[in-house]
Amino acid sequence: GLRVLTVPTPVAPVIAFGIVYGVGSRHELPGHTGATHILEHLMFKGSERFNRASGTEAARELHRVGASFNATTWLDRTNYFEVLPVDRLALAVDIESDRMRGALVRDDDLESERTVVLNELDAGENDSFDLLMKSSFALASLEHPYRHPTIGWRNDVERMSGEVLRGFYDTYYHPDNATVIVVGDLDQTVALDQVERAFGGLGRAPVPVPEGTSREPEQRGERRFDIHRAGELGSLALSWHIPEGLHPDLPALSVLTQILGDGVTSRLYQRLVETNRCLGVHAFAMELHDPGLFQIFATISPGVSHREVEDAIRTEVAELVRTPPDRAEMARALAQTRTDLAFHHESPGQILGGLTEAVAMGDWRRFVRELELVQSVGAEDLQRIAECHLSDRNLTAGW
Repeated sequence: GLRVLTVPTPVAPVIAFGIVYGVGSRHELPGHTGATHILEHLMFKGSERFNRASGTEAARELHRVGASFNATTWLDRTNYFEVLPVDRLALAVDIESDRMRGALVRDDDLESERTVVLNELDAGENDSFDLLMKSSFALASLEHPYRHPTIGWRNDVERMSGEVLRGFYDTYYHPDNATVIVVGDLDQTVALDQVERAFGGLGRAPVPVPEGTSREPEQRGERRFDIHRAGELGSLALSWHIPEGLHPDLPALSVLTQILGDGVTSRLYQRLVETNRCLGVHAFAMELHDPGLFQIFATISPGVSHREVEDAIRTEVAELVRTPPDRAEMARALAQTRTDLAFHHESPGQILGGLTEAVAMGDWRRFVRELELVQSVGAEDLQRIAECHLSDRNLTAGW
């Protein structure tokens, strides 16, 4: 059941090898939030073949061949990846196949990593962007598990047990819940042979991998929250519900981020940063497996009120509903979006990252088609989606 994507990209004598598991924080149950992230940490603590006791721990073996490597956890997926010389592909394949079913997941390793994760949580409590992001998702989503932060709630992290993590591992870490991605200066036959050699003996999950089915009901009124912390600068976040990443509106929402809050020519930069009311303003369209959020974050200049900045942002959004962008503004936004997408295809590591997110959304072809989809966006599309999705009753505002 393992899916394998190969992307021959002969730009340098390196190869990027990654594996994406269909498990993220949206698959966690209440009381066990943070399990995906803590398990990702423990996956670096040793497997049957690669471990410290035998002097073959994965990090040591990868450093020895000059590889860069890491893992990330997000709402819909967990991924592990290595970028290394072409002739060392077998090492990355062996490490990932061994920890797919041979990770040790020991209680003593959990205790050491628990401290690391709690320190990460403490750092997040002192980061205004992190606080606003976490609180925005928690209030915008009342039923869907996107409301839980990927790192988990503190009480759950403090109480997480090895038994829970081993059960989580045995539920989700199987070939039929994974996609292998190989990008770089590769021979496809050799790459596929290596994957078959290492993963071919691993069986499917003993029971079907569970898939979350919770849907967030329609929001029917504005929601607000305040966070009080010591500091010199204020921040705010405005968040609106938008469809899932594979919905046809998402390419237009991506272009809309350029119009509103990406770069010095964007409307909100001109309105708020150039007038010294904000130090920075950014817009994001979250492309997720399930319906996500369109968000605008602003860092407010000293002496300027949150209300003034929020009103300015909402006025700009309302203006977009009334009047679509003109031809010149659309041309700039589309050119910048195309440039950003081109950078996603620049190196094996970036291609691997882009495919990872498309796989998490539910279709790897989204990465291949994203430029084509953006090219078809028109000014009337931006006006329509702003009116459809960026309404006051669909808004969650945080100061």
